[in-house]
Amino acid sequence: MTIILQISDLHLLSQPEGRLKDVPTLESLDLVLERARQEVPDPAHVVLTGDLSHEETLAGYELLKQALGSWAERCLLIPGNHDNRAALRQVFNQVPGSQDEPIWFSRILEPWRLLGLDTHVPGEVWGFVSEPALARLDESLSQNPEQPTLIFLHHHPAPVGSPWVDHIGLRNAAALTALLARYPGVRGLFCGHIHQEFTSEIGPTRFFSVPSAAVQFKPGTELMELDPLPPGFRIIELLEAGQFQTRVVRLDELPFVPRQEERRSHDK
Repeated sequence: MTIILQISDLHLLSQPEGRLKDVPTLESLDLVLERARQEVPDPAHVVLTGDLSHEETLAGYELLKQALGSWAERCLLIPGNHDNRAALRQVFNQVPGSQDEPIWFSRILEPWRLLGLDTHVPGEVWGFVSEPALARLDESLSQNPEQPTLIFLHHHPAPVGSPWVDHIGLRNAAALTALLARYPGVRGLFCGHIHQEFTSEIGPTRFFSVPSAAVQFKPGTELMELDPLPPGFRIIELLEAGQFQTRVVRLDELPFVPRQEERRSHDK
């Protein structure tokens, strides 16, 4: 069995003691990684689905690489709205491309294929898959349409029932959905961004989100509201015959109590 870990929405600050909504994000990540190593000592890959460096700084990515330790080289990374592609590439040499070019990854773990899709739009909170990125995805999938495939992205590609966060989701989700409908091998989409566990479907394809490694958002709210749930991560087990199973693991207890600030419709 091949096992993948998904960790998302770390929101590391430039200083190790930096806090987001009163949560020390580096310390929270350390606890999540400790638990992840207990659950899966030797994952094939650790997929980081965006919002890695909250302030989009080189220092944030350096803190991340230090925290990952020996797992840094097996990481697959894509940016979220709180990320800087050039700085990310400067710290993580395995990220292909140059400067602000959209980030993409493709890994074959026979019989599986893992694809990473960049939805980052500089200066915006919502996401968008560019036409060149859609074309590259189309080309990659067309090479073997039946190959079992999992796709990772930051922004959620379908509504999750919270108007404030759905407003800042993937703006051209319909184009992505139409493309994926042509490829039966796509088994699942995995996103971050919404800071909560969620499962739904986009046509015949299952779609999953993962809790934040730092601060959680309460589901089904008109405005942003923090959820007093522990941070967590997702385990994805790749099985034979193109099947997979997945589950979320959270810390046993809430290590830090987040501070609920005045709620705003598009705050993130």
